Amino acid sequence: MTTASVSTPLDPTLTLALAQASIAAYAAFDKSSYEPPVNYEQVDSWTGWDAILTTGTEELYGLVFRCTLPGESDTYIFAFRGTDSDMDIYEDVHFEPVDFVPTKGTITPTPRVAGGFYGIYDLLGGSMTQSMRGQLFALLAKYQPTRLYVTGHSLGAALSQLFSLDVAVSQPIPSLNINFSSPMVGTADWQAAYQSKVPDSNSIRCYNYWDYVPTLPPSWFGYVPVGDIFRTALYVLGEWYPHIISRHSIVNLQTVLENALPNQPQVWVGQFQDYVEKSLTMQSEQPPGGADAAWADKAHQTMLDEKAIRDAG
Repeated sequence: MTTASVSTPLDPTLTLALAQASIAAYAAFDKSSYEPPVNYEQVDSWTGWDAILTTGTEELYGLVFRCTLPGESDTYIFAFRGTDSDMDIYEDVHFEPVDFVPTKGTITPTPRVAGGFYGIYDLLGGSMTQSMRGQLFALLAKYQPTRLYVTGHSLGAALSQLFSLDVAVSQPIPSLNINFSSPMVGTADWQAAYQSKVPDSNSIRCYNYWDYVPTLPPSWFGYVPVGDIFRTALYVLGEWYPHIISRHSIVNLQTVLENALPNQPQVWVGQFQDYVEKSLTMQSEQPPGGADAAWADKAHQTMLDEKAIRDAG
C-alpha cells in the first residue's frame, strides 16, 4: 500500500464533531452515557447483524444526530461504531472480497469489498425486518437531510465508506465522509468505482501513521484505500512494544486532533495521558513523510519468524 504524505486540511469544528459522534456511537452500544457533538442532538439509531459462524446477534451499530443551529435542522450526522474492543477487527472480519451491489442503480466497475464488512452492512438475521442498509435508507427517507455527514471509527469507518458509495449511487444528496482509523475496504475495482462517484475531497481518511489497522488487510489481498488523507503520528512514549490498542484509540486520536487542528499547519507535538492505560504517556509528533509503512505485512512476518524459531526448537 502506498499513500501520499501530504495531509488534506480539515475543518476543526466539523472534524471534532464527527470524532465525538463516533465516540458516542461506541458509548451507546455499551449503554454508557455520552455527550453528543456540539450543536447536535441524537435523534435516532440503527442496528446490524453481527454473524458468528452459523449464528449471530443483532447489535446497535450507529447513531443519527441532527444539527440544532438555527436554519440548519436539515443537517445530519450518521455515525457508525467499530468493533467494541477496537482491535477485535483482527479476529472477526473476513477479507475475502465479494461484489458490492448498490441499493438502487448500478455502478461500473463492480466494486469488490471485504465480505465481513459487506455482510454486516447487507445481511439481516434473527428478528430483524431490515438490514443495516435498509434501516439507513429508511432513516434518510424519514429525515430527508439536505446536508449529510458520515463518519465512523475502525470497522465503523469501513462501514461508513460502504454507505457513502451506496448513497452516491442510489440517492445522491450532498454528503461528506470523514472517517477515523479505517482499514482498507476493497480492491482496485472498489477504488475505481468509489472515486467515480465520491470525489476524494468528499471522503477523507484520518488516521495515525503508527496504527496497524489502516494497513489491513495485508498486501496480498490486493486492497487499496480511497479518499484524501489526514495523517497524524502518536505512540506510547518510552515503551519497547507497540501498545496497539493505544495507537488505535479514537479518544487518543481525538486528543491529538483537538490540539493539532487549530494550528497552521495542522500538526501538534506534545504529550498527554493515554486513554487506554492511564499510567502511560502518549507522544504526538510530526507525521513521517513518504508512503505508509506496511505494518500488517511486518506483523505477519514477525509471526512467521516466531513460528520458524518454534519449529526449529
